[in-house]
Amino acid sequence: MSLITRTATIQVRVVPIVKKASEEVLWSMGLNMSEAVELFLRRVIIDQRIPFEVAALEPAQIRPMSAETQTTEKRTESFRGMPRRGRGGAKKN
Repeated sequence: MSLITRTATIQVRVVPIVKKASEEVLWSMGLNMSEAVELFLRRVIIDQRIPFEVAALEPAQIRPMSAETQTTEKRTESFRGMPRRGRGGAKKN
């Protein structure tokens, strides 16, 4: 996708650990963040929906994650415990 001339910019704010963890996974797949976002948006256009299920969490499932109470290392560990989905290429713990 890097040969396509891009003329539009999107700014997105995310928790730093989400950015770092997702960049690591994308890198292992041979993608950068811009390419992954473009793939996501193209899939939205093709399917006319978000390409995954979106569901509300129960209050007990929501764990506050503030920078004041947790270090980056602890937040990274919480992502490492999440179930992984994907197609080959993604490194498993």
